[in-house]
Amino acid sequence: MSVSLVALRAFEAAARHSSFKDAADELNLSATAISHQVRSLERSLGLRLFNRTVRRVTLTAEGEELSSALTPAFRSINAAVGRLRNRSGRHIVTLGAAPLFGSRWLAPRLGLFWRENPDIDLRLHHSPLPVERQMASYDLAIAWGTSEWPEYEADLLLGLRVTPVYAPGSGIHLQRGSDPECVLDYPLLHFNDDSAWRLWLKAMGVEISADLPGMIFEDANVELQATLQGQGVAMGFLPLVEDELAAGRLLQPWPESVAPAGSYYLLYRQSAISRDPVARVRDWLLSVDRQAKRGEPSRINRDTLESG
Repeated sequence: MSVSLVALRAFEAAARHSSFKDAADELNLSATAISHQVRSLERSLGLRLFNRTVRRVTLTAEGEELSSALTPAFRSINAAVGRLRNRSGRHIVTLGAAPLFGSRWLAPRLGLFWRENPDIDLRLHHSPLPVERQMASYDLAIAWGTSEWPEYEADLLLGLRVTPVYAPGSGIHLQRGSDPECVLDYPLLHFNDDSAWRLWLKAMGVEISADLPGMIFEDANVELQATLQGQGVAMGFLPLVEDELAAGRLLQPWPESVAPAGSYYLLYRQSAISRDPVARVRDWLLSVDRQAKRGEPSRINRDTLESG
């Protein structure tokens, strides 16, 4: 029985991640499809490649042996394909980014990128999934976090500040000078969790002991759209919502903003930067908007409160 290349690819990703789910995210498949491909490979070889438990999978000795051969092989294939593409005079660079960053920061700058780099075809991948779980598919990726990615190089790209925002005409009545605790009278919108709201409220002197109520969104773009539609008060990410504030589509009732724990970082492997087109994209991303960087945010304390 022949061995399927698709099954080998699925196994390699699952072995590298020690997770069928993470392998599925990387390859844009379902975890069930990954499991099916791995079992098909095991049947073809007549060997068990993973030890399976309820919460995790680990490689058997045979799985370790196969994984150690496949991972460098697939990387070599990808590198060869890249070299052949480069001979055409055009270069393809893949970049992963979260939807909010991709639409609010990156998209408005793409025209400038193409004017300065007409020989590079930039392939953008937007996904609400953490990009570091899909790095095998990207040359570069823009991730939110605190620079704790030991497997990758991480360059600070953009620091943010957060402040409450809401849409005019939404029935929300908050004004400058209002007691910050008044915001709790309205629906709160959260991205992932209530941590950003807690940081801002604490900095404003409002102590919260219980969980904050409200709607939680996993996609920041969806949260922003809900805010623009008047569904509640959200923590607006500055400078990513500055166009909406300038146009009056969003209102900022308090001038104070706070720095969250995370920032946007550019992730890559050093081996990827050895390709000149990838290095040029990295250098462009880090230099195109340096004036928008406000330094790496630190965890909130009273000194991080900023007006304006």
